[in-house]
Amino acid sequence: MFSIAVLGSSRAAEDSADYRHALEIGREIARRGGRIVCGGYGGVMEAVCRGASEAGGRSLGILLSSGEPNRWVSEVVREEDLAGRLRRLTTESNAAIFLPRGLGTLLEIAWTAESVAKAHVPPRPLVFLGLFWRRAVALAVNEAAGPGAEALGRSIRLVSTPAAAVDAAFGGAGRESPSGAIPGTPSP
Repeated sequence: MFSIAVLGSSRAAEDSADYRHALEIGREIARRGGRIVCGGYGGVMEAVCRGASEAGGRSLGILLSSGEPNRWVSEVVREEDLAGRLRRLTTESNAAIFLPRGLGTLLEIAWTAESVAKAHVPPRPLVFLGLFWRRAVALAVNEAAGPGAEALGRSIRLVSTPAAAVDAAFGGAGRESPSGAIPGTPSP
């Protein structure tokens, strides 16, 4: 099963654009037969699991040893520490979609980028909804070193809609960055 990590702020409120976008992403991934991989808590994680559940899909919540999953998660695994959780989010997924906001999301971007750059995981679509993370992504690509550094640059896509994010994650038509290439990366 094709699994897509959906990563974003745990503080996204149900009436926020980020929550609505995650809900739509979860529904669309489920409709296409994919599985959601996320941190399993609230905010964006809740919304994406809810969207998948409402569309008959599956989700894997990767939680730390403490804390309760949101009610929409269909499967839970626990990790002892943050490094284990980050590793599992990366290894359990074939692609990642990053929504705006959150210090934890920034950490997930850095971990995933470094994992690809160091060839600890194969290159995969790394999709960013909106322009919120553009500077962080440019920094990650410019600072990347290792056998997968060039592949990292080729993996990144900026998109403007939830539907385009899912297309790009599945490797489809939404792959082109609407606002141009990330500074320091090869053109798509």
